[in-house]
Amino acid sequence: MQPSPTPQPLPDLAVSVVLHFSPFEQLQALLDSLSNAAVEAELSRVEVICVDHSCDADYVASCQAFIEAYGVEAVGDIGLQLSLLKPDANRGYGAGHNLAMSQIESQFHLIMNPDVELAPDAFKLALDTLKRQPNIALLAPQGFSPSGEPEFLAKAYPSVWVLGLRALAPHWLKTRSGGALARYEMRDMPNGTTLRPITLASGCCMWVRRAVFDGVGGFDESYFLYFEDHDLSLKLASQGTVMEHQDIRIVHHGGGASRKGFQHIRWFVGGGARFFNRWGWRWFG
Repeated sequence: MQPSPTPQPLPDLAVSVVLHFSPFEQLQALLDSLSNAAVEAELSRVEVICVDHSCDADYVASCQAFIEAYGVEAVGDIGLQLSLLKPDANRGYGAGHNLAMSQIESQFHLIMNPDVELAPDAFKLALDTLKRQPNIALLAPQGFSPSGEPEFLAKAYPSVWVLGLRALAPHWLKTRSGGALARYEMRDMPNGTTLRPITLASGCCMWVRRAVFDGVGGFDESYFLYFEDHDLSLKLASQGTVMEHQDIRIVHHGGGASRKGFQHIRWFVGGGARFFNRWGWRWFG
């Protein structure tokens, strides 16, 4: 009788990125930042799965060629193992990450937008924190714009009023309602320690403890775009803590549903209604 093979330990980290006609210079910047962070954290390999939701043969071919070329160029580094998934339909942001995570196992998983760049020490800080504090189910970074302005990615529980202000209101009304927006962006909450508890994290960049993520069923795929990250935050909060680490920093190039056209506004409104139906309506505040 042959002895059973010794089970291999799970890798520390895997990464998924959902693409939709994402510019390749943006993807290059993201992958470079991941590679630098892997070197800083002394990780021998990080598997990165990109999910293309363009459903466009030309873009898919170009993306595949880009990823293959990047992988060849990165051979000399402590590197990224890149792969591309090409589903036959775009089923939404959360569904894309669920698909990627069905292909790989790891202790921790980094969910990312393609319009994000990590600071070089991001992997090291995140993994050290997650290993040291096993109660953390989700760890979020501090976000900054390309010009260095804070983005306030962490959010409090929203109201219909404050979401309407952010997505649809003219600038003068946002200015007059600054207090409500500041509370939603948790600017009024203490931030004098390295870690602070937050209510909702942004899906543009979040580290999740994989066992807990799987235990809550991952992303709810009934959200197409918007609010799937808030829904996940509350599900994970039922199993652990959701924390923001002030020393983990990212540059975020995206955001702003109202600037992306009517279809994005529809997705935003539909996702918001689904979120409130599940977790409770709050009209003002």
